[in-house]
Amino acid sequence: MNREKFNHVFKSISDFYGLLANSDRVKILGLLINQERDVHDLQEMLGISQSRVSQHLKLLKLNKIVEERRDGKHVYYHVKDANVSSVVASALQFYMLTINDPKELNLLSELLNLWKQKEE
Repeated sequence: MNREKFNHVFKSISDFYGLLANSDRVKILGLLINQERDVHDLQEMLGISQSRVSQHLKLLKLNKIVEERRDGKHVYYHVKDANVSSVVASALQFYMLTINDPKELNLLSELLNLWKQKEE
């Protein structure tokens, strides 16, 4: 196999997972699955500054993970493709395989169920 011809693909995949390496961005995705929200809503829900929310949204938008919809002066964001949610759910499932603590497993299972409900 000529790996060099696939280098750009490997880099793109690595860049995508790099975006998910920030817990605030993953939380934002969870809040935007099947629901539009503006920066102010996200700021209040996450308890982080407006500028940090905006920076995260900018990165997610540049990488075509979220889209915006303008309504007058308001800008609403949503997840562009529901398959992103499946990627995060798979990561949660994989992470659960590494946990031995029953309390932690129950917590992760609850989170996974909440995440999957948002996908539907």
